[in-house]
Amino acid sequence: MLPQGLDDNLGWLLAQVCRAHGTALANAVSGIPHGMRGYQALCGAVHGSARNQAQLGRQLDVDRTVMVYLVDDLVAAGLVERVVDPDDRRNKLIQGTEAGRKLLETTKAAILSAEAEVLAPLAHKDQDRFRQMLRAVVAYNLGGR
Repeated sequence: MLPQGLDDNLGWLLAQVCRAHGTALANAVSGIPHGMRGYQALCGAVHGSARNQAQLGRQLDVDRTVMVYLVDDLVAAGLVERVVDPDDRRNKLIQGTEAGRKLLETTKAAILSAEAEVLAPLAHKDQDRFRQMLRAVVAYNLGGR
């Protein structure tokens, strides 16, 4: 039963979903240095969503000094590598390794399973619609206004 007065409070509802999501995903990302933040960085490196560490840090909203340690740990784990940018030798590209790609694939499967648990009260089509609505809200708030 939801507490009266909070059952229509967006902040409280989002916080509860985020808490349940974080708990469910903790185990799924446990094999990646820095957990969920490491997973996000690995995802960015494998998919090439940012050219370098600074761009990846901005994308993930991670302080640049913290980003150095995060990437260092992913490199040490053999999941990503720093490669000289052929267009600008002063720049290092952050790329996923083959081991990183494989771990990302298995982790994504574990995450989907964990998320299915969190969203279990919703019908499958409603889960898809919920994700679609969240993407629209995020895109709008990231500057797509």
